[in-house]
Amino acid sequence: MKKMFYILSLLIVASMVLAACGGAATPAATQAPAETQAPAVTEAPAATEAPAATEAPTAVPTPTIPPPVLTEGEGCDPAATKVTWFIGLGAGSNADVVPLEKAWVDKYNQSQKEACVIMNVVYNTGSNSYDALRALIAGGNAPDIVGPVGKAGRASFQGGWADVTPLAEKAGFNLSSYDPALLEFTKDEGVLVGIPFALFPSFIFYNKKLFDEAQLPYPPHKVGELYDGKPWDLANFQNLAMKLTVDKNGNDATMAEFDPANVTQFGFFEQWTDARGVGAFFEGGLPYDAATNKAVIPTAWVDAWKWYYDGIWKNHFMPNADYQNSDQFNKGNLFASGNVAMSWVHTWYTCCFDNSKIAWDIAVVPTINGKITAKLHGDTFAIMKDSKNQDVAFKVLSDMVVSPELAVIYGGLPAVVADRPAFFEAKSKAAAPNVIDWTVAESMLAYPDLPNHESWLPNLAVANNLFGAFRTAMDQTPDMNMDEAIAKLQSDLDAAYQAAK
Repeated sequence: MKKMFYILSLLIVASMVLAACGGAATPAATQAPAETQAPAVTEAPAATEAPAATEAPTAVPTPTIPPPVLTEGEGCDPAATKVTWFIGLGAGSNADVVPLEKAWVDKYNQSQKEACVIMNVVYNTGSNSYDALRALIAGGNAPDIVGPVGKAGRASFQGGWADVTPLAEKAGFNLSSYDPALLEFTKDEGVLVGIPFALFPSFIFYNKKLFDEAQLPYPPHKVGELYDGKPWDLANFQNLAMKLTVDKNGNDATMAEFDPANVTQFGFFEQWTDARGVGAFFEGGLPYDAATNKAVIPTAWVDAWKWYYDGIWKNHFMPNADYQNSDQFNKGNLFASGNVAMSWVHTWYTCCFDNSKIAWDIAVVPTINGKITAKLHGDTFAIMKDSKNQDVAFKVLSDMVVSPELAVIYGGLPAVVADRPAFFEAKSKAAAPNVIDWTVAESMLAYPDLPNHESWLPNLAVANNLFGAFRTAMDQTPDMNMDEAIAKLQSDLDAAYQAAK
């Protein structure tokens, strides 16, 4: 069985090398770097398109996509049940991380006699790891555990995950110790597919230096706090963002003299997300009605998109595509340029700028239409329905989600509250001399977008392409009729849903 796993993985990686033509593409301005999240689901073909393992060519992998890593089960008790752990749909396949994962597996295998964990790491580039997993499933060799994986990664295998609720009940695992909102977030289509593990709440990153230069107070760190004597709502937030948007002559976007063609500093940017993520600034939603198989654009998303579009082209406190991709704004990684005062993004973004060089802190998102929505990313470990060892796999999974070592490896905010102080201490060391108010991150966990902006949709790859293209159009088009564009998006989504296999 071990050899079969290796051969299947090796063959699929070889086939992906031929398809990839030399490696991964550079992320677009609105996309998160590959190492911080699962590869863009839009790159993964539909599950029905996966080739059988025997159809893969026998070409040797090139250095652009390293070969898979398959452990030998060192230190296992001879009678232990083999549990295969597939890594590659999200974090975990980077060369510097794999040895840490292997060290955890070796230690775990020696610590108990029930399970023998076998690692199968497939490099996360393009659709490489997705197609490798599809081929294993198609060949009857589905792994037992997959992870860390978020909603976007799981959505490409919708319906393929086991419900862990009965497994937890059978094992005597207490799910009630977790926040019900986090348990709800970890459900896919109503099924609890994992246990909350690494959480990535979103909030407002802000540049303290730019606030100081403008002589403006910092944004609120607590829900309900006033800003400049007024509620921290959308109107107040927008006004602040406009004051922090400055042209080359020092005029801000609230002034009649402001020159939008020569902006040197922007007040706000929604970093590395698509149109679904932009919509979630106002409210969570699902652009799909299962009863009719039709696209339904949430009203809050229509409002969010129009506000976003006006923010770029009318009120000018957000950058258009030309600014986003310029050298001045760091070619897409805008907050890291030091020329954006506020950015709405997730905890994982600490990976992507010099935490000690920029003077920064974090603030709560504003209240919009009477509510707060802080879109949430979260990784967990999931058990496949096709696993032949679900009970033992759940034992391993339940140990994984409470492992401090794995929490540190993957950098997510631990779902277990008791594990968070150590996590924040490590983050604070990296950010010094900045003193970051991490209570903001914890408080935003209470306001996830439900439904989540990465939830499954029919014909997911095509739907995600449409949402990505729609945000790009908003960023690039100064005279777009938004009502017509939204109607066209809805029509295109309808066609995509109808065409789903």
